Amino acid sequence: MTSINAGGAFYRVQNSLNLNSEKVSMSMQRLASGQQHIAPGDATGTKAVAYGTKAEAASLRVGLKNGTEALQAVEMLNNDVSQLNDIVVRLEELYAAGTNGFATTEDRAAIDAEADTLFTEMTRIATDAKWKGNALTNGTGVTVGFGRNAGSLAVELTAFAIPTIIDTNASPVTNALTGSDIARSGADLPTDANVVAALKSLKTNVDTMAVEAGALFNIVTNTMNHMSSLSAGYALDVASKMDVDFASETTELAKGQILAQAGTAMLAQANAQGQGMLALIQS
Repeated sequence: MTSINAGGAFYRVQNSLNLNSEKVSMSMQRLASGQQHIAPGDATGTKAVAYGTKAEAASLRVGLKNGTEALQAVEMLNNDVSQLNDIVVRLEELYAAGTNGFATTEDRAAIDAEADTLFTEMTRIATDAKWKGNALTNGTGVTVGFGRNAGSLAVELTAFAIPTIIDTNASPVTNALTGSDIARSGADLPTDANVVAALKSLKTNVDTMAVEAGALFNIVTNTMNHMSSLSAGYALDVASKMDVDFASETTELAKGQILAQAGTAMLAQANAQGQGMLALIQS
């Protein structure tokens, strides 16, 4: 039966066309903004989770910058300790030269002078092992944070010190190891065993610093590698929740545009139905 309700097709087609136009508009906005959720009320829970992860990722990025600075400070420490090790080796050589009974007074004076210079240089190297004015070889150091959930690290080495030794005479006196002890040239000299023990103590001190400096380098490097991987994972997680899927959205846009064209054509057809009814009445 033909009735005026045939005009309902027009309204249904118009409604479908309006809904599809809205979808096309949303797709265009997503593609233009690069965001999945463009309306304030879209997926608020998902956005809250994404922003929490984004905040942690931001913290990690700053932590990586902190780690880079810590790594530079630790590399400096390793270089300084390497110099200290070289000096310890030279002091051992000088002591061996000082035990030579054929050494003249002039020979011993030269050994004494070089050894004293080396002790002074060791103290200077340890004292100047600073990063931005912060001493790192006095047993305290600086704590560096790597961002939220990435922990922190104390950048410090065992304090450096020239070993003390007892000069044996009628009134034994405890003094720091000196060039005269190495050269065997002073008036009040410690026994050879004491000098050897002091040199071993010096080497142990520097060896401990070397082990600690090497461990710090490994810890900072490993921590930064972990943080870099974690940061990349967080970035991917945020992108999956917030960034638009361009391939999928482009497909939806093309589909919507096709439907829009079809809807427009069907609207014309629905309008034609109304015109047919009018023509029937007029006849």
